[in-house]
Amino acid sequence: MNQCIAEPLSRRDIRMMARKIRLLEGGLGKLYFDIVHFLEITLPKIDDSFTFTVKTMWEMKDCHGLTYPERNEIQIREDVYERALVDSGRDRLTMAHELFHLLQHQKENISFPRIRENKRIPAYIDPEWQADAFGGELLIPHHLIKGMTAEEIAFQCGVSLSAAKCQMVK
Repeated sequence: MNQCIAEPLSRRDIRMMARKIRLLEGGLGKLYFDIVHFLEITLPKIDDSFTFTVKTMWEMKDCHGLTYPERNEIQIREDVYERALVDSGRDRLTMAHELFHLLQHQKENISFPRIRENKRIPAYIDPEWQADAFGGELLIPHHLIKGMTAEEIAFQCGVSLSAAKCQMVK
């Protein structure tokens, strides 16, 4: 299996990146972050070379989202996009996950080391862990959820109950 590794990032580093994105969107003090608006409206205003494309299920098959950092492009499968529009937490998280790949995982900071079979790479250098952690931090701001129940977090942040529970322990 060919695993890739990314530049090391702590959860604290990732949390700071998420805060910067929230600041760009004007959502620093708000529980809900509108990831669809950010990808469709805000990011193209900031970077006119960015492309956000919704692709058909036929075109993307089993892939929910794809990011091409070298082309400055994110592609989201149409059913994922449509569910994100109506606040499906899992699909909103997919979009936030892809945003992190775009922002952080350029060719120059990803490598493909030779790793012994069945050996796991540490989370802090795993690009998928990093993107998942970012999605959680972006959609569920840790500094605003203190004292809330998982159900309150899920409802107010527009995420799944399992994502809310996961983020509560981080």
